[in-house]
Amino acid sequence: MSSEVKVEGELVFKDEGQLRSFLDKLGATPDTLREGGIDLDGLEIVEVRVVDGRYHIRFRGKVDWPSKLAPQGENPLDWLRTQVAGLVWDVEELKTLEIFRSSDDLKFAFYSDEELERKRDEYNKWWMDSASNIVGLF
Repeated sequence: MSSEVKVEGELVFKDEGQLRSFLDKLGATPDTLREGGIDLDGLEIVEVRVVDGRYHIRFRGKVDWPSKLAPQGENPLDWLRTQVAGLVWDVEELKTLEIFRSSDDLKFAFYSDEELERKRDEYNKWWMDSASNIVGLF
């Protein structure tokens, strides 16, 4: 997959300790987050919110940014799920949407459930139309 493909989404950390551990892996600190949007080698942190004691980070960047952090041989997105309490991973160009919640009570700060459902339906329709067009060729 081309590293020029862009992803955006939300990372949710259950507490400040989990956030700090993740930031250490990125070579950043909570202070750098307070300074506003920062770019960490392909990952741009756009906004940070604390909601119900959880830390929410809205991000965008190159789709391959977690591969620099994940252990070699491990799927970077699978690894990323082990680092967070919640995840929205939206690659509009590829019409893919990944949603992970470690608990049922987790709500996203930057994405409403209605918005995620609409986007999921839109991408599923696109994939079904694409599959139908390919089948129609045979």
